[in-house]
Amino acid sequence: MSKVKVVLIIVGILLLPLLFGLYELGLFKFLEPKRENIRREVFEQTQSYTHGKIQDLAKYLEEYDKADTNEKETIKQLIILRFAEFDETKIKPVGLRTFLKRMRGY
Repeated sequence: MSKVKVVLIIVGILLLPLLFGLYELGLFKFLEPKRENIRREVFEQTQSYTHGKIQDLAKYLEEYDKADTNEKETIKQLIILRFAEFDETKIKPVGLRTFLKRMRGY
């Protein structure tokens, strides 16, 4: 075997892990965002997530009732932001559900 072939084989063997690493990074870049989206969707369906959101809303209701006019608008905007995609049908206390609908406007 010629020296050129031996050198090419050695270089090829040394580059092989680099190529596999680049392939793995590309695969990770493609798949990992999809995995994270699935994890988030599953988490948002848990009882602990829903219970936490309801507790937050109850805290905002209490703060809203105590606030002056400027603070009320700030709290309203915060509620709109934090509860934009939250399903209000999961809120059992009717008063809280009504409060959320009034804050969001829908």
